[in-house]
Amino acid sequence: MDKSANTYTVTGLMLTAIGAALITQKLDYYIDLIVCCAGLTFSIIGYYKEKGKDKE
Repeated sequence: MDKSANTYTVTGLMLTAIGAALITQKLDYYIDLIVCCAGLTFSIIGYYKEKGKDKE
């Protein structure tokens, strides 16, 4: 089994999981939404970087 070289995907999944855990708590400044959006952004960046790598 090949190991994924795309660290953006792993980071995006980790941030999304942390954001989902934070949603269950009442926090100030909507930090849970910020973390979830950061995870989504990392996942999208990773997707496009992986897509660009396939063209080469």
